[in-house]
Amino acid sequence: MKIGIITESFVGLSGANDFLKHIIYSLDLVAKEQNLELYILLKAIEYRRYKGLKRWLCKHQEPKRLKNIFKEFKNIKKIVYTQDVLDNVITQYHLDAVLPDTKLRPYSIPVIGYLYDCQHRHIPELFTEDEINYRNWYFGEMVKSHHKIMVNAHTVKEDLINFFGAQSEQIFVLPYTPKIDLRFYDDYSQKIKKYHLPARYFTMSNQFWIHKDHPTALRAFAQYLKTDSNMEFIFTGAMEDSRRPEYIQELKQLVKELNIEDKVHFLGLIPKEEQIQIMKGATAVIQTTLFEGGPGGGSVYDAAALGIPAIVSDIKTNQEIQYDRVHFFKAQDVQDLCRKMQDVVKIDYPKISVEKLKQKSEENMKILGQEILLTLSDINKNYSKMDKI
Repeated sequence: MKIGIITESFVGLSGANDFLKHIIYSLDLVAKEQNLELYILLKAIEYRRYKGLKRWLCKHQEPKRLKNIFKEFKNIKKIVYTQDVLDNVITQYHLDAVLPDTKLRPYSIPVIGYLYDCQHRHIPELFTEDEINYRNWYFGEMVKSHHKIMVNAHTVKEDLINFFGAQSEQIFVLPYTPKIDLRFYDDYSQKIKKYHLPARYFTMSNQFWIHKDHPTALRAFAQYLKTDSNMEFIFTGAMEDSRRPEYIQELKQLVKELNIEDKVHFLGLIPKEEQIQIMKGATAVIQTTLFEGGPGGGSVYDAAALGIPAIVSDIKTNQEIQYDRVHFFKAQDVQDLCRKMQDVVKIDYPKISVEKLKQKSEENMKILGQEILLTLSDINKNYSKMDKI
């Protein structure tokens, strides 16, 4: 079976790149036993925009070169750089299926679409009227035009059914299968010396978007310091929100008002390996988000892959997290978050060896790969090449 992996639309944000990597890793792990050939489809016209994904896949087309650089890969048949329309590429390489698709276009083969979340239906105040109208139209058309759509959480599936009339069997919820790149298990401690990190700290790795609710984290930490003045808090992530440009300054002012300026450190957007190394040394990862399209978001996914405790808001999507070191607090409840911080500090979690973490990650990726193949098989049962999606 020849599978094309579509990279279009997964550009820029590290979370989107990570999502795509998980798909590639998972299919690569099951490729040999399932007799798969994998084709990475990159639009040449967008290639320069791929930043982290570009470095990850490398410029070279030959699989041997890729194998030398990324030893986890064994079954990538070809990286296709094209300016052609996707259906022509499908014909040229005789592909049997493609995923994950985010476009409204017809195909001559089975395809799995992808939708992120219905945040605009739950927090409409964060969107303009035009954005809401477009997203409503786009989500509706995606549901109409795809036999299968993959999503990151059961809550997203429920929303697509309730808001856009999707059928239950149409929506494929990706299993919770945390993984990070193998190279991130290496020691990057030399690279983070420049930050002069404290001995003990919490960390929060999010975009500085309003719905991530950084104020709750800051207020809870200010309370926590009353009983443990030796703890500090490290924040990473791009410090901007185009929907409310003044938000970052408001957060800095809040830090000042809480009198915790010497305990809080905003590092901004830093290289992924540095962010991960900081996470390795954290007492816990904090996630105060008020809305997510996937359980815990990317930072908790990384924490679970590293065996780092996580303190997470109890919104419905986050409760789908399957991880034995996760602690939930009532969303927006400063006192409850403070209590959970105090509780986690008292727990002496045993260190998990890198070998065991890698083994668990590989098991997770095999589960994901098998589930994707089952979904493709389900499409094939009722798919006819006369019936274009």
